[in-house]
Amino acid sequence: MRKNNMINFDSKTDYISIAFTGNLEYGLIDELKEELHAISVDTKHGYVIDMQKVTNIDSTGFGMIINFAKKVTIAEKKIAIIVTDDFIRKLFAISQCDKVFPIAKSELQAQQMIKEKSWLGELALSEY
Repeated sequence: MRKNNMINFDSKTDYISIAFTGNLEYGLIDELKEELHAISVDTKHGYVIDMQKVTNIDSTGFGMIINFAKKVTIAEKKIAIIVTDDFIRKLFAISQCDKVFPIAKSELQAQQMIKEKSWLGELALSEY
């Protein structure tokens, strides 16, 4: 079975971009979870999670992002998520992840969101 799921890390000047591709679903993301867990939290501002090439995400995928976010929060860094697809945006709303994380429409907007410490979600990560 060929998996078309990928994760790509790109270190920028003051944040790390993490781009996902494919379906973030149960049974398909074990390797992605391991790679995400192994990433260093040594970055100035935080992380931009790019979901522009994600075609579907289920509770396992959201769980992977939430677990990573907890690791990042302990290191006092920020996360912003780029979601451009309407279907994926609806899934974020249904899961209420859009109340925990700032959702951006571009990398520039996400970059600004992690630099500004002012964004407060409707739900704290600890309440999710």
